[in-house]
Amino acid sequence: MTTDFSKRLRQEQTDAEARLWSRIRNQQLGVKFRRQHRLGGYIADFYCAESLLIVELDGGQHQIEAARDAQRTVDREAFGLRVLRFWNHDALARTDEVVQAIWAALQEPVPPHPNPLPRQRRGRGGRVSAQTDDSLSRVPEIAHTVTQLNLATSRFSPSPPSPTGERVGVRGALPSHRTSLILRANAYRRIREFFAERGVLEVETPIFSAGANTEPNIESFSVRFSGPLPDGGPRERWMRTSPEFALKRLLAEGVGDCYELGRVFRDGEAGRRHNPEFTMLEWYRLGWTHRELAEETADLVRALMADAGLALEVHRIEYRALYREAFGFDPFTADVETLRAPLSGLDIRSHELSRDDWLDLLMTHRLQSGFPKDRLTVVFDFPPSQCALARVTGQGADAVAERFELYLGDKELANGYHELTDAGEQRGRFENDNRRRRARGQRELPIDAQLISALEHGLPDCAGVALGVERLLMALAGTDDIAEVLAFAFDRA
Repeated sequence: MTTDFSKRLRQEQTDAEARLWSRIRNQQLGVKFRRQHRLGGYIADFYCAESLLIVELDGGQHQIEAARDAQRTVDREAFGLRVLRFWNHDALARTDEVVQAIWAALQEPVPPHPNPLPRQRRGRGGRVSAQTDDSLSRVPEIAHTVTQLNLATSRFSPSPPSPTGERVGVRGALPSHRTSLILRANAYRRIREFFAERGVLEVETPIFSAGANTEPNIESFSVRFSGPLPDGGPRERWMRTSPEFALKRLLAEGVGDCYELGRVFRDGEAGRRHNPEFTMLEWYRLGWTHRELAEETADLVRALMADAGLALEVHRIEYRALYREAFGFDPFTADVETLRAPLSGLDIRSHELSRDDWLDLLMTHRLQSGFPKDRLTVVFDFPPSQCALARVTGQGADAVAERFELYLGDKELANGYHELTDAGEQRGRFENDNRRRRARGQRELPIDAQLISALEHGLPDCAGVALGVERLLMALAGTDDIAEVLAFAFDRA
């Protein structure tokens, strides 16, 4: 087999291979696996040199090739390797069980073997006890232990069984599940270290608020308070979609550079990339511009990815230049028909969309998918109509909203602004949001009067950014499924 053929197999992986690889890559089981790895004249689907373990995924054709597969297994074991075989459909439908079986195999000792592999083979030879006659069974029995991670070495080791000999934990608490929880804990620790080194204060603000997020494209959850209200405030309270309003009130009180790492809530957002409750990291820097803050945001993401052994380049581009390079028109001045043209192949109910909606669709459906996976893309200076809570500078055709978005591959990770400090302008934007809501048939929402009051008191010149932590964890875990980085996703909460 040639190296080129091995490379082509990696590029043309099956759905089962892609799904399993997303779960075992980047040392998520404490060891490194190689994909479509050449061993002499044999190419293994997945290979761990440290534990001398081969994992093979077999399609339906292997039902009539069982004898050949059995001989291949014997040949590999003769060189001190262990072989696990699974059906493709099990890797797709029973992924957790497959990962658990692989993890169990990794816990077995690998004593030395007197007959090493030929010299051209990489790694060390080692012999383990041969599989029982069930060497072709697809899911081996799992020992009654739970995993325990040694954070100093990032290696898994079995913990003692419970006194009853039964497995400790609950349904769903699989080794891969525990790994994702540890991944989150390590990311939190690294984030806090990052800001502690820079003198940025961690704060905690309320989840419930009398004011809501009026943005028409974001829906809030609300609850009703049943107890006494000595201040006569509203019984209906809104669960925060971001800690932004409360953090700005702290800034106006003089707290200085600060950040919050906490849960936020958005109604109507559930799927492979969204969960109604998720973790947001939001922080503010006094006296900074949005461009300075974008650099710090990129530094944080690169530091976290570097901890996982992944190096990222950063590409910076202005919004106007990005659209001009891709489509040949100026997104600030092009008419709706021009914006629609690149999306002509999509089934879109166009009568409900505004000009900004078309610009957003171009980003999500035409531009993001082309961003390289190993690159951070930072897009600066948006059209004034997309200013949200950002300042607008310049006049006429030169006016821009001083904000940025940061993408890791094709995933949007962060959204930052050079913050608006004008209370009257901010109130006007909230009121415009409610007019748009009314036009769409949505409920108008209460404006956060306490934020307006804080702006009137005086918000210092600052830049702020919000980063979706689950999106970052998904990149670290190599998955496109948000459920794989949550303790329990919405359908299991």
